[in-house]
Amino acid sequence: MTQQMADYQLADKFRLETGRVFLSGVQAIARLPIDQLRIDRRLGLTTAAFASGYQGSPVGTFTEELRRAHATVPDLPIVVQPGVNEELAATSVMGSQLAMTLDDAKYDGVVGIWYGKGPGFDRSSDAIRHAVFAGTSQHGGVVAVVGDDPAAKSSTVPSSSDATMVDLHMPILFPGDVQEALDLSRHAVALSRSCGLWAGLKLVTAVADGTGTIDVAPDRVRPTAPVVNVNGAPFVPTPNGRLLTPYTLDMEIEFQQVRTQLARQYGVDNHLNTVSVRSSDDWVGIAACGSTYHEVREALAVLGFGTDEALRAAGVRLFQLLMPVPLDPDQLRDFADGLEEVLVVEEKNPTLEGLIKSSLYDGSLRSGRVGPRVIGRHDEHGAVLFNGFGTLDVDKLLAPLHQRLSARLGDRMRPLDEIIPPKRELIPLAVNRTPFYCSGCPHNASTRAEPGTLVGGGIGCHAMVAFMDPERVGDIVGLTQMGGEGAQWIGISPFIERDHLIQNLGDGTFFHSGSLAVRAAIAADVDITYKLLYNGTVAMTGGQDPEGQMSVPDVAQLLAVEGVKQIIVTSDDPDRHHQSDFPAGVKLWDRSRLGEAQEVLAAVSGVTVLIHDQACAAEQRRGRSRGTVTKPGFRVVINERVCEGCGDCGDVSNCLSVQPADTPYGRKTRIHQTSCNFDLSCMQGDCPSFATVTVDDAGSKTGARALPAPPADLAEPAPPLVDPDHFTVRLTGIGGTGVITVSQILGTAAMLADRNVRGLDQTGLSQKAGPVVSDVCITTDGATPSNHANASGVDAILAFDLLVGARDANLNGARADRTVMIASTDAVPTGSMVTDPTLQLPTGAELTDRVGAVTRGKENHFLDAAALADGLLGSTTTANILVLGAAVQSGAVPIPVAAMEQAIGLNGVAVETNLAAFRWGRAWIADPTGVERAADLPIRVAPETTDELVERLASDLIDFDSAALADHYRNIVGAAADAERAIHGDQFTRAVAIHLHKLMAYKDEYEVARLLLADEANANYRAVGGPKTTVTYHLHPPMLRALGMDRKLKLQRSAAPALRALRAGKRLRGTVADPFRWAEVRKVERAMIPEYIAAVTRLAQQLDATNVEAATEIAALPDQVRGYEDLKLRRAAAYRSNLADRMQQWPT
Repeated sequence: MTQQMADYQLADKFRLETGRVFLSGVQAIARLPIDQLRIDRRLGLTTAAFASGYQGSPVGTFTEELRRAHATVPDLPIVVQPGVNEELAATSVMGSQLAMTLDDAKYDGVVGIWYGKGPGFDRSSDAIRHAVFAGTSQHGGVVAVVGDDPAAKSSTVPSSSDATMVDLHMPILFPGDVQEALDLSRHAVALSRSCGLWAGLKLVTAVADGTGTIDVAPDRVRPTAPVVNVNGAPFVPTPNGRLLTPYTLDMEIEFQQVRTQLARQYGVDNHLNTVSVRSSDDWVGIAACGSTYHEVREALAVLGFGTDEALRAAGVRLFQLLMPVPLDPDQLRDFADGLEEVLVVEEKNPTLEGLIKSSLYDGSLRSGRVGPRVIGRHDEHGAVLFNGFGTLDVDKLLAPLHQRLSARLGDRMRPLDEIIPPKRELIPLAVNRTPFYCSGCPHNASTRAEPGTLVGGGIGCHAMVAFMDPERVGDIVGLTQMGGEGAQWIGISPFIERDHLIQNLGDGTFFHSGSLAVRAAIAADVDITYKLLYNGTVAMTGGQDPEGQMSVPDVAQLLAVEGVKQIIVTSDDPDRHHQSDFPAGVKLWDRSRLGEAQEVLAAVSGVTVLIHDQACAAEQRRGRSRGTVTKPGFRVVINERVCEGCGDCGDVSNCLSVQPADTPYGRKTRIHQTSCNFDLSCMQGDCPSFATVTVDDAGSKTGARALPAPPADLAEPAPPLVDPDHFTVRLTGIGGTGVITVSQILGTAAMLADRNVRGLDQTGLSQKAGPVVSDVCITTDGATPSNHANASGVDAILAFDLLVGARDANLNGARADRTVMIASTDAVPTGSMVTDPTLQLPTGAELTDRVGAVTRGKENHFLDAAALADGLLGSTTTANILVLGAAVQSGAVPIPVAAMEQAIGLNGVAVETNLAAFRWGRAWIADPTGVERAADLPIRVAPETTDELVERLASDLIDFDSAALADHYRNIVGAAADAERAIHGDQFTRAVAIHLHKLMAYKDEYEVARLLLADEANANYRAVGGPKTTVTYHLHPPMLRALGMDRKLKLQRSAAPALRALRAGKRLRGTVADPFRWAEVRKVERAMIPEYIAAVTRLAQQLDATNVEAATEIAALPDQVRGYEDLKLRRAAAYRSNLADRMQQWPT
């Protein structure tokens, strides 16, 4: 480790002037204002910088990175002023150049930076066109950072902005990796200063979200500014704000005769487009821009041409274009000279292909020469060669490149079937992870609509309704561009029968441009209800505060002035507002009336607005971790014996922390304490199992078990399982759980250990509880061309969530002779499982078998990282770091331990806890049993036998009612066992045992009281709240409900005597003295028992090997009878009908 690496600090990624740093593409460009102003000062210039734009992936975090960068050198005059929207930001940046035309300018120039994603660039094109015409100053310059998302990972539609940039007279700089992003941003400033044009920096997702080790130095980029004489003097760019005819016509002439020529010459003089590989015997040339060039290099390496020497020997010439527009024809002709064929490889629009053909075959330029055949999107026969949709990565390039090169070079190339082996048929996954709202997210409630309701989708987090059940969120009729929400209804409504639309709209979008859509709907006089979620955050892009934000009362006032017919505000805490702050007629309701509010507003003609006021859950969580938001002094606990696993609490809350859990008494529901965000809407579920338990002020469990310290004498890691000089690690997990953080730690550690790193964090919408993938390529020699794994192979997979790790897409490149997997077996439910009790995760064995088929089974390691982290460190939040420790110790990730621990320290978050987690992960590899014992994990026991199952459930029936009932139970189950014994099985018997117990031990008032007071329940309450916790039961007794009570009662110690008396009253159950026996649900519960007994008795009488599977299915039908009161009655009716139908089909 060098001295610079030993002294490395996280802020060095921005403030270090000379050396090596590890950062992302977005962070690299965030260095630009600092680097440029420092260089200007060395040149004697006093300059400033001004950045304005709008967050949007893949540049969603650019504002924050600019601010972090500036904080490391606060003395530099850098102004970061996010725009209310992209087009106004563009006009602001235009102003930074016009400032130099005024006599009171304080600086020699201002470096202007505009930023936005592709759609934001599109909407700003008029503003940018005006700004380009206005020009830039000779010591200022403007860089437009355009974030293109070609695969629409976090966008509504794919984007490619090069054609728009061409139309706006903007030269295009197209970096292909992080180093190029930094270097070209410097060139962009120099280019803009030299020619007076805005310089476009095309930043695709693979570069913006890419990471890498790069070199920084003040003189790394030494731009050469071309000179053109105009009227006998060198042209000096001078901004001009007089954007009217005839001035603009003169400017247009200047574009063509001066500015564009200067821009083209800048590219030539600074060697931005280069023939990177050449020989005198070349027959084919390949031209590519940006990241596509690096993907081509990687694909060629996979095919067998991994070095420049191998390419020269094969006669393959390469042309790398970092500035494809404007292009110099002479450079192109020099590249094509002597070639038989030119392959143009580019994503989306064939911009480069057209420019090459124009340069080579324009009659005014050819001078009689015969040029090569140019092949791009299509081959010479018109067939598609390179797709124009999505992205062009290595896997998509292998086949077409192999096709074009194999005729000449087939004997030098690896066969395709060797590179990409035949796909193995893996058992399909019944459940997959998709993006979902955060625990406690206000969208869970605000996006709910009655089935059949017409709903206009919103963007950002609102877009995730597209992944959800229409029965919950309504029928989505289109996602519009940002700011167009509801305007589609103006065109739909005249032509359909339905007369009302509900339009989802976020507050960030409203302040950006959505307020105009509301005004448009008012002007068109359509019937529409806007559901405006006011959560105070632009959540999808990292949690920024909306620019131009107004308070809820001010928003209501604005809407009233605009002409909205009626406004209702709902809130999780209506008391934080005063009714007097709102305009007359605005109603302020609790969020429990959200559904009622929608109905009321839908009945009003014209435009109505429902403002739902509830803070962003992710920001609330961040605030609690930072100490800026108070942690509640209680936790929510579900009594799992009382719980029916019906899914009602999940349906009400749609909350990821309301998780299904397998227990000895079947599938129940459990609150995931680490992720719970205290939304508390789950407690509205129709169920008596909920309780709250007090905790101390710090939110810890008073008197909890002391946490052990990790071993201090850990052995050195095992010998590497992968090539330590060249290996690729794939990290897979759940969005929002720190997958990207581990990727950054790993990349930083590799840099500290003097390795080269290139990586790619593939997130998009998946950052919201969906599948997240991050690839990290680590080498000791030169960096890999591509920054992600491909079908040719991946060396190690760290699966922080085994379900994500086992997806087909994430096993792409896994090889049974190459890939080792380190995975956590913690079974985290998916979003769809929250509300659907019938969905089940694949078993751990199914997942390990699935990945074992394509990985090195003997070297794989599977550990329950969440349970270990919770037991060893008191929380599951460090589970991923624990897996990382196991990977390092096993040899799957051969990075020195000292570098890993330094990187964890540099990350700066819960350092001691994360270091302990890392060491515990290492220790687990050496002694898994000892570590699991230290974590106090349950001792693995043999599966419960059928006899043990029957006796456990019979014993429970004694406590439920009596020994006589237990004996009756044993007799019925015994008959089933006798019938099945003849065919040597027990599946039918187990089904009868489980489901007869379920029906017999129905949860009436007496049974709920018993289970609430059970020792098991109190132990669970203490496990969460500590030994001195106070328990509050949240109950909604059916008798009080029948009398009109519409809310749950909160009962503490005073409830215990009443519950004990009720528990003792079980002897009254079903007698004439039973006050509860007349309730319809009790009648049905009692009736189902003899019906079931009659059915299983008949099944047992005719049981044989041919029908045992069907008999077992019928015996398990009561599993669908879950829930309380009305929900149970509905499901019981469905079950009884199903049972009757199945038994009618059973042979007599």
